[in-house]
Amino acid sequence: MLFGLGPLEIIGILVFILLIFLLPRFLRMRMISSVTQVTLELESLVEESKELLIKLCQEKGTPDKDPLKLVENYMEFFVVPPVDLDPSGLVEKYQKILELSEDRFEGMAQNLAPEADSEWKSNIIMTLKSTLGLSGVFKMVRHNLVLAQKTGNLQMLLMLQMSLPLVLRILKAQLEGSKAFSKGTPIGDGLGPLIAGMLLKPSVELESRNGMVIGRREMDGRHVIIVRAQGPGARVGKVGTTITSLIKEEGLKRIITVDAAVKLEGEKTGTIAEGIGVVMGGPGVDKWMIEESLVKGDLETDAVIVKMSPEEAISHMNEDLLQASKKALCVVRDAIYRSKIGSNVLVVGVGNSSGLTNIITDPGKIDIKKDKKEGRAWRF
Repeated sequence: MLFGLGPLEIIGILVFILLIFLLPRFLRMRMISSVTQVTLELESLVEESKELLIKLCQEKGTPDKDPLKLVENYMEFFVVPPVDLDPSGLVEKYQKILELSEDRFEGMAQNLAPEADSEWKSNIIMTLKSTLGLSGVFKMVRHNLVLAQKTGNLQMLLMLQMSLPLVLRILKAQLEGSKAFSKGTPIGDGLGPLIAGMLLKPSVELESRNGMVIGRREMDGRHVIIVRAQGPGARVGKVGTTITSLIKEEGLKRIITVDAAVKLEGEKTGTIAEGIGVVMGGPGVDKWMIEESLVKGDLETDAVIVKMSPEEAISHMNEDLLQASKKALCVVRDAIYRSKIGSNVLVVGVGNSSGLTNIITDPGKIDIKKDKKEGRAWRF
């Protein structure tokens, strides 16, 4: 007996004291182990994407040398955004930086695959960008893991461990996007170009401008101009520059933009919604240019979106999205018919044109993903 305590009570107190000191260490070791496992999985995704890019370059571009060293070098490429302390002229600065970066990516594609045609070079550029994105996220996760190991910061490890399932889910979809670009198949973000291509007729004469195609047709007395990224290579085109030039040239009265949009959890994939404004992703430069022209020209705007998850937007297009595109086409036609007879209407299919020909007469022939895998649903 010690202080009136029995042996079992003393042992219990000693175990409790040991747990106070050792439990944080055990938790840290457990979290480091789980985060390290996921980090290694992220690294394998990056390596797989690199292999896809190298294989694509070898098959389509017949490079003189092994492109592995070039790819490894390009993985360190970065773009510095302009300073935003003085917001005056900030959009023009962003536009210039983005144009320079696109020129640099085209040079990279030329070095990696000198013999590839323009369409496959576009696919190589998109595959390279996708691989760069995967590599950047992996480096940030590894950075936080190593920093937490060095400092023993339990809170940093906890935040990293909680966010990794979502990060891994997005990056697996990003890898699916890399596979789609490397094979020249459509992705979910191609809904805009798909709908615009379905709106075009085979007899329409197309004009190429800034990585986009422009077609014109009459619809019950309305002159409709249809713009989308040029396919079947993976492009998004210079949407802002093209549309602003058309606004000046054509005397437009209405602009209808069609794009994919991120759905909320619980919403059904392929849900179609209408609104007002310009629907367009990206850094915002193209959207700003269009909105400036809208104000000056006093144009009416309609927006049509097809909702999908972020994973579906960057991975191989599925059956639900293909069926939704047919329904969205009817919505776009209704928006066109709301215009007055004799007016000029612009329809813009915003998105990535990977795997989509400029004019689509039979959507059923599009190469889509047959199986659809849902994310894991946790039961509480």
